[in-house]
Amino acid sequence: MLKLKVEGGYFSSVKWGGYSIGISFIRQILLVPAFIHAVGSHEYAFWIVLSSIVLMIRAINLGQLHYSSNLINLGYHKNGTIKDELIVAQGANYIYIILQILLGAVISAPILLSAVSTFPVTYILNTNGHYSLFLLVLAKIVFQYNNMFLLRIFEPLGKIKTTIKYQTIGELFDFVVTVIAIYTTKSIFITSLAIFASNILFTVFTLLYVKSRVPFVIPFFKGVSFIKSFWAVKRSFLLTGSFLVEKVYENGLNILIPSLFVTSILPVFTTSRVISNSVFRVSNAAVIPLMPDIQKQFSLGNPQYIIGRMVSFWKISTFVIITGVTVVLPLIPYIYTKWTGDKLDLNMSIVCYLIMAVSIQNFGMIINEFLKKTNLSKQIFIYNIIKSALTVACLFAFGYTNYSEGLGLALLIGESISLIYMLVIMRAMFSTNLKISVIAKLLLPVVLFCVSLLVYLLLLNYWLFLVFNIFILISFVLMAKNVEANNNLTPGT
Repeated sequence: MLKLKVEGGYFSSVKWGGYSIGISFIRQILLVPAFIHAVGSHEYAFWIVLSSIVLMIRAINLGQLHYSSNLINLGYHKNGTIKDELIVAQGANYIYIILQILLGAVISAPILLSAVSTFPVTYILNTNGHYSLFLLVLAKIVFQYNNMFLLRIFEPLGKIKTTIKYQTIGELFDFVVTVIAIYTTKSIFITSLAIFASNILFTVFTLLYVKSRVPFVIPFFKGVSFIKSFWAVKRSFLLTGSFLVEKVYENGLNILIPSLFVTSILPVFTTSRVISNSVFRVSNAAVIPLMPDIQKQFSLGNPQYIIGRMVSFWKISTFVIITGVTVVLPLIPYIYTKWTGDKLDLNMSIVCYLIMAVSIQNFGMIINEFLKKTNLSKQIFIYNIIKSALTVACLFAFGYTNYSEGLGLALLIGESISLIYMLVIMRAMFSTNLKISVIAKLLLPVVLFCVSLLVYLLLLNYWLFLVFNIFILISFVLMAKNVEANNNLTPGT
């Protein structure tokens, strides 16, 4: 039987992580028909571009936020106090927030926004698209500070459940406001204004809540030294670059695709990605609550514990992904038609290639999070460069040949090659504890699952796909029973 041994509070955190997945999934499912019904598919494509630009601007501060929060967590476990870390982090926050606002103001200029989005200047002016972008930038900067700094202050106290809980509540509030606003006003501009107001309101609530619940003094301006904060900015530079590259992969592709393919393919690609990413988010909810404990064991020099957690995660998540996709795959055409109101054409090849990419990405996810949470900036930067560069290069090649299925295949190629690099890094760091045979045994079912999807695309025979995957799962369970025991990888408590 597959087991994941965890400490108290883990499943409570996973429960809230599960709620977050549910909200995120429902958000992506409902926003598509809500926007298409309210403003049409062409305006929905504009919303996708605006959202992607905002997420790219948010990425500027992701590296610093992760770096500072990681220092706070690691510092608390080592020294028992985080006064200096909070002061340095707050100053670094102000530096990046000012930079983000300035960049948002510049890109919001109609001429520049037109060049970036490929939408005409007249369309942007008539719809107040430039104002919409700037409001969304301000809203998401505030929301980012709330979720990734204020709420993460609970983590060193062992209260990651509280962090995830209120992050989830914030996501729910933002989602409800967005749906109500676009459905009732049928205006992207008014919806952006409503999102801005709601994000400000929730952040004020969070700030008052955190200040009343933590034993730390959260500095704002008093005591903040920008000279020391520049040190944090400098030290987090590689991690910042890494997140920027990562967001090019996650969101920047939505800006690139209309110029390489036709604009009408963008909603098809993003909706297909929603389907594939729903699988990935389940694993994400399981891995995030593990990170504070892994950070602690890393600071204490306990590699056996870390590898044990990773192996357990690989076993559980791989089983869940293969099972889930096998059950849901024949229902996707029906669900997609109902979901999009039969206004978008399903491309099953794109969907299957994206599912393959996500299954590969899932295997590397816990390593990715480990590198982020331990500030191993160089390694995560190179990983993201490899993945993003390969993906973008493939998109250019497929766009040149007008091969639309290449939208999914490009991501699969990028994920596969970058995973190899990541596994090489882990072997170099933990050569004594992580054997090649263990990696091979746990990765083999993922590879076979991708082969199964390829065969399905060629033959379109679901029953063969089903039988093949049942064989993979049975073999995997029999093999996985002995991996931890034979290699002494059961994490300690």
